[in-house]
Amino acid sequence: VPPASAVAAVDSVSDGSYGVAVVQLALTAAALAALLGVWARSLTRLMTSPDASTLQPADTATRERSRAGGLTRLLPAGRTGTVMERSLRYVWRDPKTKAAWVTSLAIGLIVPVFNALQGTGSLYFACFAAGMLGIQMYNQFGQDTSAFWMVALTVSSPRDAYLELRGRALALLVVTLPYATLVTVVTTALLGDWPRLPEVLGLSFALLGAMLATGAWTSARFPYSIPQEGYKNVAPGQAGLAWIAIFGGMVSAALLSSPVIALAIWANVSATGDTWSWLLLPAGALYGAAITYLGLRLAAPRTAARLPEILTSVSKG
Repeated sequence: VPPASAVAAVDSVSDGSYGVAVVQLALTAAALAALLGVWARSLTRLMTSPDASTLQPADTATRERSRAGGLTRLLPAGRTGTVMERSLRYVWRDPKTKAAWVTSLAIGLIVPVFNALQGTGSLYFACFAAGMLGIQMYNQFGQDTSAFWMVALTVSSPRDAYLELRGRALALLVVTLPYATLVTVVTTALLGDWPRLPEVLGLSFALLGAMLATGAWTSARFPYSIPQEGYKNVAPGQAGLAWIAIFGGMVSAALLSSPVIALAIWANVSATGDTWSWLLLPAGALYGAAITYLGLRLAAPRTAARLPEILTSVSKG
């Protein structure tokens, strides 16, 4: 033990055994150096290594998702999958969010199908499905209410905001894309207008992409709170924000979809339009994906810069 060696060295000096004292002091210094080295390495490891009680391994979320039941295991790993799962849980568990989704699903199906059954319908009414579900992208942060502070803590840059918005948009697409396609096919079957199916699908995808883009932007610019109690979907004093966000966004989405709409009009009035109308399907899908990406990219910096304002607005319910 170093203290004992130091005391023994003092005793050796007092006895005149200087050589023994030097050896004992050298042993003391070596032992102290070894103890300091072990202590320093242990402290460094403690301060820099992850602790299982505070930081889970990087693949923990992936393992837990793989053990989960249902379709959760199919979600991508990382933040994207986490955001998608959270958004889908809102749809299934939150009463206000579920009511909004059920209403959109019902109207998106009723309008085109019932009109087709009555003989007064048009295949273009099938775009109602994409339009009604696209509205769910508006006021994305309002459904978080005051719990948005937990989301805000994870957003430190526009990149984080982009990943957050992208995950929410993908969660919406998981339901909207197959549903809009199903409604369009059913309406086409009822009307027997199969040659126009690719054209209307392309219009639906372009409209959906435009609504995702404007929805992401208005979620950052015009957020409002959704009260948890009662039947109202807008907190008192925020009705103007809701009108601006929803109807302004819908008008903007229609304007953004105008290039694909113009192509559809050309296909219907041109003598050779029927020959090329099938190109509206890939054109609409690509346009919708591109406009969605652009909208998310433009909304991300605004979201990252307005986190305190968003939290204040969505916490009033």
